[in-house]
Amino acid sequence: MANINGYRILQEIQTGEYLTVYLVEDLVHGGTAILRLTNQPVYREAWNELYRNYDQKVKNQKYLPALKKLDTLDDRSLSVMEGSEGNLLDSGQTLTSRQIDQFVEAVLHLHQNQILLGKITRFNIWIRENGDISLYGAGERAVFNPESKSTIEDDLKQILTIIKNHSPISKSHFDGLSFGNIEELQEWVLAKFAIPKPGLVDKGVSSEAVFGNPDKKREEQQESFLEHSSSQPKEEKKKNRTFPILLSGIAVLLIIIFSLGLFRGESEQVNKKVYEPSKTQQQDAESIVDKEEKQNDEQQAVYISQFAPLFSGWEIIKHTSINLAGANYTLVATAQKRDEFSGAVKVSVLSQGQNAEWSKVWESPEEYESYLSEPESYVHSFLTLTSNDGKVALLVFDLPDNGALGISEIKAITLQTNGFVEEAWSGYGTNIEKKDNEIHVTDMGLKKLSIADGLFLKKEIAKSDVE
Repeated sequence: MANINGYRILQEIQTGEYLTVYLVEDLVHGGTAILRLTNQPVYREAWNELYRNYDQKVKNQKYLPALKKLDTLDDRSLSVMEGSEGNLLDSGQTLTSRQIDQFVEAVLHLHQNQILLGKITRFNIWIRENGDISLYGAGERAVFNPESKSTIEDDLKQILTIIKNHSPISKSHFDGLSFGNIEELQEWVLAKFAIPKPGLVDKGVSSEAVFGNPDKKREEQQESFLEHSSSQPKEEKKKNRTFPILLSGIAVLLIIIFSLGLFRGESEQVNKKVYEPSKTQQQDAESIVDKEEKQNDEQQAVYISQFAPLFSGWEIIKHTSINLAGANYTLVATAQKRDEFSGAVKVSVLSQGQNAEWSKVWESPEEYESYLSEPESYVHSFLTLTSNDGKVALLVFDLPDNGALGISEIKAITLQTNGFVEEAWSGYGTNIEKKDNEIHVTDMGLKKLSIADGLFLKKEIAKSDVE
């Protein structure tokens, strides 16, 4: 395809009245980028000023691409932005809660730096190959339509439209909905998806504003209980309790004297004879337990050593094995520490061939981020179910957050006998546990995950119906 000022066009992403957007390859430095080219020359000075302002204010925001270059083509302005392989948000495509959080976070950063987009559509949202989003645009509406002043209300309405059309939230939740600023809208999004956000404190918005304060609620309930229990008149309380207390005290004193005086010696002898094992018995029992634990640890170490070479540079923190119609698979969670307080974790499915060599049949398409200090904490639970016919398995695992609310991101994947794996569900919750043939996820209510007739099933129970 054609070249533009040292960039080879890989794909035309969007063409409109004022702007054409391309995915391009940098022929000088390598890598891909997004090139935004104006279709009319009269906007050049205003365009350059707009993007210089954007470049100055957008620093180290991972969902907003940095400006790489300002240039011209036949008197038309162009901006080259950081970019990667991916796809434009499709019409009707559902964004995950994580992607919606990223989208709102990007707009929040722009608004906090006095940048209004003016017009936000799916053509502004690029889905990278790793699943993260990049939000493109620096407020070009102010250049293309200088007579029409962009407002915060415009941005907020368009953000809600994006979320309404590209999220699993029922459209009825948007009826009459409006916000005064992006922070209020962000709080609503976080509460809807139960997304923990420790960084809100740094933005001047506490997590209490989003989720409420459970401790405070418990204190209020306790205070209410104490007030109720103390509402009885003091005179009546005193009258009712004086005589019973006196009798109780005398009875207790007699029991203590009787027990200590008459039965102390005999009780000690009986207890020693019946309950106190000999030192030899204790040593033998401890030796057996230690030996069993040591043997189990050695077996696990040998087993892990067989497939550990597949994860060079990664620490194996969880693993479990399942059998599907005679096919053996091992599910593995591995972690890698990046710095003192964060790292990454990924999940893999392994198969052992006839020659006893291990191979990966699936690996999570992204490295899940963790902000915990110890790698073994990156995944807390690693639960599996197998269908009655033994042809499909379900793995559910959580990615704990380091916030005080104890909310984890939870993933559910299914595995079939032929080794085919797909992510069946993703959400948030405070606890997961295996009960009979279901895995229960606790959030605002309860979600019951299971496998039936080879299909993944999710049953939701409202908070009001949970016992």
